[in-house]
Amino acid sequence: MPLHRRLPKRGFNNLFGTEYSVVNVGTVQKALDEGRLNAADVITAEVLVAAGLVRPSRDGVRLLAKGSITAKVAFDVAGASAAAVAAVEAAGGSVKLPPVEEAVAE
Repeated sequence: MPLHRRLPKRGFNNLFGTEYSVVNVGTVQKALDEGRLNAADVITAEVLVAAGLVRPSRDGVRLLAKGSITAKVAFDVAGASAAAVAAVEAAGGSVKLPPVEEAVAE
């Protein structure tokens, strides 16, 4: 019997699932304070990877609300939590998300 059939199979791997790199607003604020990011630029996934805050991901970057942000920053990310969007907008910034695709009912 081949080795791949003898080894146990565990869990479920969704081939169609999305896998985001995650960054928190507190981490972004710390990078802004250290000078690794510029608040005047739009912060995209490529900028975050170049600054060393996230690793490259197939599906992009998701912004989460852990920590606090005080700088006025514009984000262009693949996803964001509602609390993260509220925190960025409270600081005077903006979050641009891709349009949501609606499911077609048959």
